[in-house]
Amino acid sequence: MSIVKFEPETRRVQLTGGATLIVSLPKEWTRQVDLKPGDEVLVIPQTDLSLLIVPKKMVKAPMLEASIDILQDLSNIDHLERVLLSYYLAGYDVFKLNFDITTLGLKKQVKDIVRRKLTGVEIIEEGRNTLVIQNLINVPDINIKDVMIKLVRTVVGMIEDLRTPIENGDKSVAMDIIERDNEVDKFYWLLDRQLKRVLVSKHALSLSGLQDPRNIIEYAIINKSLERAADHAVKIAREIVNLGDKYLLVIPQELRQRFSELLVKDAEIMNDVGKAMLGKIDIKEVNSIIDLVKYEVRSAIESTESQLPGYNLTSQAAASARLILDSIYRIAEYASDVGEALINLAIEQMS
Repeated sequence: MSIVKFEPETRRVQLTGGATLIVSLPKEWTRQVDLKPGDEVLVIPQTDLSLLIVPKKMVKAPMLEASIDILQDLSNIDHLERVLLSYYLAGYDVFKLNFDITTLGLKKQVKDIVRRKLTGVEIIEEGRNTLVIQNLINVPDINIKDVMIKLVRTVVGMIEDLRTPIENGDKSVAMDIIERDNEVDKFYWLLDRQLKRVLVSKHALSLSGLQDPRNIIEYAIINKSLERAADHAVKIAREIVNLGDKYLLVIPQELRQRFSELLVKDAEIMNDVGKAMLGKIDIKEVNSIIDLVKYEVRSAIESTESQLPGYNLTSQAAASARLILDSIYRIAEYASDVGEALINLAIEQMS
């Protein structure tokens, strides 16, 4: 996805036909985009009163292909996953993976990564030593705000459902929450890819639903904050699973109930910032949400933590309780970060 840079050129506006103003196009630019007489262009007015000119034949951008040789230096699946995700985020649509004898065993794990992490990406061809993976989602099909709302709802659902394993140690629900983190990751990587795309293409920006290129930064912050909130929901669920049957024995019922009440507050806060995204952002309302986290939730967490010695917990139980409390507070903090980004978006919309 190379970006060709051109020096600004001055063009004089001319009158033709008695009423029509025309301007010639830079020769080097027309050569780069292969524009010929009779071709059509889209002329798209921008919010800053400038015009964006896009050759109509370029509206559907050509697919970028990457050929990746999976050799010994990529035999670590974590390293390979990072490389694949980086190509995906950079905007590549087709990945041709070539394995050698030392890495052939990674094919199954690569297919699992595609299934769990990448929305709209499918295996379209497979040979003994090769995999061809293709992104099937077109940029115009993605509205960033719509996907963001779906991400918020997924995170809120995870937080709400945490109450069940928190109260009664239900490991099946905890495992389900852990699995749902894959859906969050899919939304997260999809949005990250799309935000990078609109950053380098004004045409993609005009199709994305964003009003202002400055919004890209705020949506990137929101995206990351929601992904981190989901990670902390998973952290709590994993702690319950790891404790297993001991969870109900080492964490008193009264303390478990307190955790559940705090999670109710987390879910309400996260749901409120989600609602704030739906329409015109109310700065006063969002400030109230942030204050709730800063004062009420923090105070409740600190109060609960100060009461832990009174429960006569074992060292393991005390460590688990503190981990759960910390993650409950982190979830609220990330919701607060989303709120701050929403205020920035509201101000940008005013200017």
